[in-house]
Amino acid sequence: MTDDRPTIPLDDVPVFPLPGVVLLPEQRLPLHIFEPRYRAMVRDALEAHAHLVVANIDGDPTVEVPAFARIATLGRIVAHQRLPDGRFNILVEGAVRVELRELSVSTPYRRAEATLLSDPIADNAEVPPRDRAALLSVLSQVIHAARRRQTRFDYVAPTELPTARLAMRVVDRFVNLPAWRQRVLEAPTPAARVALATQSLAEVLSEAGTLPVTGSA
Repeated sequence: MTDDRPTIPLDDVPVFPLPGVVLLPEQRLPLHIFEPRYRAMVRDALEAHAHLVVANIDGDPTVEVPAFARIATLGRIVAHQRLPDGRFNILVEGAVRVELRELSVSTPYRRAEATLLSDPIADNAEVPPRDRAALLSVLSQVIHAARRRQTRFDYVAPTELPTARLAMRVVDRFVNLPAWRQRVLEAPTPAARVALATQSLAEVLSEAGTLPVTGSA
């Protein structure tokens, strides 16, 4: 896997806090930007390096300044459409995990100092074969359940990927619950990421009702 770590300055990056949204590396997230402060954020980002952090709101989203998760994903705006009234449609692609320290700023949107985190996504050697087998077993059951509920469901798992990277892809595809997505994002090692991904898929299987299918993988 190529090194996608950004070369942009990380001492001051824009932060887009969103309730219930956990952007994962390699995920593509479409967003409609309508609030004036976030229109300004997108304009500034596009005029600079086109990067921003999407961070899940941690706690009550209705307070004036809601707390956001300190571990999040730095993403890049890979496509955008500016509408006549100043709103934007953008497509953000997750790049790397970062730890955030919020800054005091004068801009209408929030900003933070971002520290790159080691990225346990590609090192297959650190994932025991039995853990990969467990992930693939649960994934197979999830896909089978999805096909039972949606006759036209078509998904081919990218099993050629290293295990930790595969884990991230399938969580993006099948796991809706922000708490689980955040746990997987925060996993400190490849083995931990795979174990959490397997647990989250097992929970998807155990839930009643329609199997959620989301994400961009």
